[in-house]
Amino acid sequence: MRSGQRIAACLLLLLAPAAAPAGRSFVTVTFGNDARCVHGGTLKADKERLRFDLSALAGTDVGRAVLRVEARGHRTGAEVRLVPVGLPGAAPLKLRPPAHRSFDATAAVRRWAANAEANEGLRIEADGGVRFARAVLEVSYLTDRPAGKPLAPVTELKAVHRSGQTFLTWREIEDPVGSDAPTFDEFDKAVLAARARRRLVYRVYRHTRPVTVATLGEAQLVGEVPEVVGAWNLKEIRNTEHPNQGTPTKHSVLRPGYNLARNHVMTRYRIADSAEPIPRRTGLAVFTARRAGRHYYAVTAAVDGREHVADLGRGASLAEPIDEKPAKFPAIVYQRTGGGDPKRHKCVVDVYNAWLGPPYHNVPTVAETFVARWHDLPAASAEAPLPLMITTGTHGGSATGMGSPGWHGARRHVKGALTVGVTEGGMWQGFHECIGTLRGYSQGVVHNFPQRRVLAAAAWALWRRDLHLDPQRVYLWGQMAHWGLRHGGVFAVVMSNGYGNLAIGKEAQKHGWKWGPYPKGSKNAFGVDQWEYMNLPKWIRENPTVELPYWLCWPAYGAYPSHSIGDFGFMPWPEMIHAMASTKRAFAANWSTNGPGPAGPLRELAGRTRRDRPLPAFGNCSLDASPGDGDHADAQKGGGINLYQLWDPETIVDEPGRWEITVYLRDDCPYEECTTDLTPRRCRKFRARPGDRFRWVRTGADGDKALQSGTATVDKWGLVTLENLTVTKEQNRLTISRAGA
Repeated sequence: MRSGQRIAACLLLLLAPAAAPAGRSFVTVTFGNDARCVHGGTLKADKERLRFDLSALAGTDVGRAVLRVEARGHRTGAEVRLVPVGLPGAAPLKLRPPAHRSFDATAAVRRWAANAEANEGLRIEADGGVRFARAVLEVSYLTDRPAGKPLAPVTELKAVHRSGQTFLTWREIEDPVGSDAPTFDEFDKAVLAARARRRLVYRVYRHTRPVTVATLGEAQLVGEVPEVVGAWNLKEIRNTEHPNQGTPTKHSVLRPGYNLARNHVMTRYRIADSAEPIPRRTGLAVFTARRAGRHYYAVTAAVDGREHVADLGRGASLAEPIDEKPAKFPAIVYQRTGGGDPKRHKCVVDVYNAWLGPPYHNVPTVAETFVARWHDLPAASAEAPLPLMITTGTHGGSATGMGSPGWHGARRHVKGALTVGVTEGGMWQGFHECIGTLRGYSQGVVHNFPQRRVLAAAAWALWRRDLHLDPQRVYLWGQMAHWGLRHGGVFAVVMSNGYGNLAIGKEAQKHGWKWGPYPKGSKNAFGVDQWEYMNLPKWIRENPTVELPYWLCWPAYGAYPSHSIGDFGFMPWPEMIHAMASTKRAFAANWSTNGPGPAGPLRELAGRTRRDRPLPAFGNCSLDASPGDGDHADAQKGGGINLYQLWDPETIVDEPGRWEITVYLRDDCPYEECTTDLTPRRCRKFRARPGDRFRWVRTGADGDKALQSGTATVDKWGLVTLENLTVTKEQNRLTISRAGA
């Protein structure tokens, strides 16, 4: 069939009537704005309104009214406030979740339908930069005499609930793509050509009762899925940082912000690990349960905002309810595998997709997660589990088109650990829930959406018994992953740069609008000002007894110093390092190389560090360099802190009155010995009260000969600190015991 014939056939299918309605029909009609209104600037109170002639609705049973406006021009964080006029006690229109890009006008329209004389329109009290000239009011109602013919009904609606999410699929009423494996160029042209003729959207309804024509108006409209795109894996499309970087690329509204490979062969999503990709011409919607309940679902088609449903009994509505309940993490579903050639790739990468909404993202989206199985990984079993390394990369990254998780993940690979990568997370410190919506800063708070997703990915990986992972050895790496230090109950080690206080980081200020009306900011979900919450050094100083993961700090990327330091500014580094040192935390930091540098070998130690074992916190080492107090020019170059002291994690003794550890220097240390302080941290059994006295002794590795000894008084935080301990390249055993024991 030729293209023109196929288009004509699709249009006939769309407009073809279903069985003649035996009773009432559910209809959605649209009304355009009849009033002139400003497109920006200062509003004139009581004069700028939206007006809709709703006389045709007189006497109708209005079920729902949705006001749609163009988001173009909206200023992030600016409130859009519309108030019905002429209706005493009428409240401002509320934005409709989950996208918050249209308004619920149901209450006002019902009153206007009952009393047309009361219809004085909607007063624009705050425009937020939105242009209202194309505002459209969609009104749904039941009628005995529908105008026009019913649209072709959706068929084959199916639902399954797992991992706290409900997956709905249905057969779409059109097939504009017409191919199982189009290139992205062909796919893009077909979808945009179909949209140019009409906008076909599938509307998903949810109800606690069976969804019928009669109950559609009272059912909750929970989603709207544009035709075609719900089924096709847009996240998989190969993309490059710059246009035509090795392959012809294009930009597209289907996935804005990327240079997308024209010749990429499109695939469709899998919705179960062991399933085949869903068939072409299949609609897909995924919903995350926030609370337990039983719900019925139905799906209808709408063209250019109009619906006409005469029958839901032929596969467009579920006959039985779905039992829904929240889960610890969303469904993370296998999609594809890459990098199988060991000569070209360092690992085999399994790529998964997750359909996210609150609490993992403020609006519905799809995100990738990958599992990198390195070729040098030892065999894993229940008796010999592997450590887990979670990587967020630098700016988020993508698993798209990669045979490995990228050089960022590879060069920071902790040998012997399975890697799980979480991509495209945006600003990992979180963002205001108004971003990408019409909500204002005052209508929400900042949430740590990306962090919740990282924690969910870790929980998912540990839940998978086939991966054989050790929950006590979970490590986090990312350019700004220091937020993980707050999660000592999950991570044994955190690797990041030193930008712990974003309020004084140059690059972070560019993102200030994501956390509220810059520079003031907004409250977050914990009730704390977000800028204050992101001041990690302050939190560390105020909570000296909270046990943190072992922290490895180094410049995350780029050429030293102009890229890795110059982009962000050096001031946050010393503040973070001083906070860790002054509260006697276990860490090592380097600030003057490209990448890990001298901190790199410590990753070997990280792979042996367990969350359920103590840590030695070193301090005041004679080999340490000074980071200064905020000006990089004042910092000692080419150095770091705690880079050479090592310990044996497997032989630590942690008892109520006794603590033992083996310590030594790295072979590449430029000196044979050093002096350092040492404080036991993250102890499970060893406890001390302020003012208690302990004695300590350093012996050879065999424990026979005393080489050094001393006493220590417990400080106000209940910590025992050994001062001026000598550490050599020979392994020495250190024993701390209660004085008089």
